[in-house]
Amino acid sequence: MRLIDELKAEHLLVDQVAGSLIRFAEQATTGDTSAEDVADFVHFFRVFVAGYHHQREEETLFTVLVERAEVPAERGPISAIEAEHRAAAKLVDELEVATGGADAADVARRLAHHLWEHVDKEESVLLPESIERLRRNGVTRLDGRGQTAEEESARALGEQLTERFPPLDDPEIVRGDGCIACSAFGETCGGIETEWWSTWEREYHRSLDEG
Repeated sequence: MRLIDELKAEHLLVDQVAGSLIRFAEQATTGDTSAEDVADFVHFFRVFVAGYHHQREEETLFTVLVERAEVPAERGPISAIEAEHRAAAKLVDELEVATGGADAADVARRLAHHLWEHVDKEESVLLPESIERLRRNGVTRLDGRGQTAEEESARALGEQLTERFPPLDDPEIVRGDGCIACSAFGETCGGIETEWWSTWEREYHRSLDEG
């Protein structure tokens, strides 16, 4: 499906820019960053990530899942992902007003960690499950809107940020796949099996395990 293929490709850039935030954080602690650097990160996340990437997830993918695949919107993975979109926006707001140095470094690291977990759960759970569920309900084509000129520019800015701040991993973070690795699991979301699976699906997967 075209939209999901596009979202997955965009995740690669978001993942890389998160690594650039870790590099930025290291340099911020020594005063080797500028207000322009912060403004560029903020612009990328607001225009390309929130304004384009997240918008198409929520307004196109999630809407079709609810309307055509009987997926609940008010609880479960969709609700959890939308809450994470709002949390990311708040972290971007914090980064914008950070005074530099250790303050900016702390926000940058928290935003990077948040984005990495978010990308992992969408790549390992949300998108694969969405493809299967949509196809099962007769949806084999899903297109999203094209980019505006401003969004194309913001995407290019993100790529420039990965060159200006070569991405770094963070040894404090252990990345993982599946619902168990999700911080919302057991808190605000019961996981795919609880929230999305029908009785038929539970019985089907149980038979596979037993067989």
